[in-house]
Amino acid sequence: MTDLPWEDNLLERKTESDLKDLLKTLVAFANSVRPGHTAVILIGEKDDDTVQGVTNPDKIQKTIRNTCDKIYPPILWKSEVYEKEEKHCVRVEIEYDGETPHFGGTAWVRKGSETIKASDKVFQKLIELRLDKVRELEKWIGIDKRITVAPDPQGIVSSSASNPHLPVRDKFESTLLKVNNFWATFLQANGKNMSMPLEKIILSWDDTCNCLKLLIKP
Repeated sequence: MTDLPWEDNLLERKTESDLKDLLKTLVAFANSVRPGHTAVILIGEKDDDTVQGVTNPDKIQKTIRNTCDKIYPPILWKSEVYEKEEKHCVRVEIEYDGETPHFGGTAWVRKGSETIKASDKVFQKLIELRLDKVRELEKWIGIDKRITVAPDPQGIVSSSASNPHLPVRDKFESTLLKVNNFWATFLQANGKNMSMPLEKIILSWDDTCNCLKLLIKP
């Protein structure tokens, strides 16, 4: 999953005088936050965790709102004023919204603690993640996650059960290895990799193992 644009633990501290790159940071966080996670910007705190505070929280929130209005598609965000060490600070939260890539003139993403321009490869991945099927499949990639692969029941009815050309003939547990907007690759029951066109895959749910089930059309 090293080619994915997602980053974990997205947190940045900024002082009131360090908001010139706020647009880049907001876009990068929106493009890099994982589904179900939240990216956070703390305005009024320094990198060493000391608190400087802000002089005008309402003005800061207006700046945030005006900056977010420049981003397309709109990002999912909220801000609030909080107190720390008797000083006012502003917290900004950005959540994954499935509308990547977001732009503020350029598509930025996070790489570690840096904000960088998205490479062509990452940019393409951001586009692919807008597809609902790809976005859901991405959540299940990894050797630590199990999925179920089974033949589409309707396909079996319309085809001979003994048809040797059926791509999947029996249900088995598997690992999803890779997905893009054209195909998905997973492990077969015999331990070999198998790639299937995305249009042949139906997403379902396996209640017996509480995991994703891929139904494969003939």
